[in-house]
Amino acid sequence: MSIQLSDAALLVNDEAIGIIPNSLTFTEGLGEQKVRAVSIGGGAVEQVYANDLETNFSMVQFEMPTTPENISLARSWKTNGNGNVVTIAGETAEGQLTRVFTQAALTGNYEVPIGTEANISIEMHGNTAI
Repeated sequence: MSIQLSDAALLVNDEAIGIIPNSLTFTEGLGEQKVRAVSIGGGAVEQVYANDLETNFSMVQFEMPTTPENISLARSWKTNGNGNVVTIAGETAEGQLTRVFTQAALTGNYEVPIGTEANISIEMHGNTAI
């Protein structure tokens, strides 16, 4: 029986970040591909396969509680431009997962909700995962 990976550590710039459980997601940054058809005559077609290089970047997304410390962290990541490094590390009895995202930038204008159960949603984009 497989064991679900559910408790990964998140580090931003070598600092462990407390996140809302089940909110961490990422993309590998392998981008999207396009397949187009070309006619070779007689009703036959072949495909042309291409990498859409505009999409070859990773995304890391998570939520963290709205606290003064987390608001300061989000602000520092935003003002750091694409100088952030994000690391995700987790393991089960079946193996380990480690991904590093360099030149990560908080590209959106993040919102800071205020409330008893309010969370800051963070989405960072960076180089293809290592």
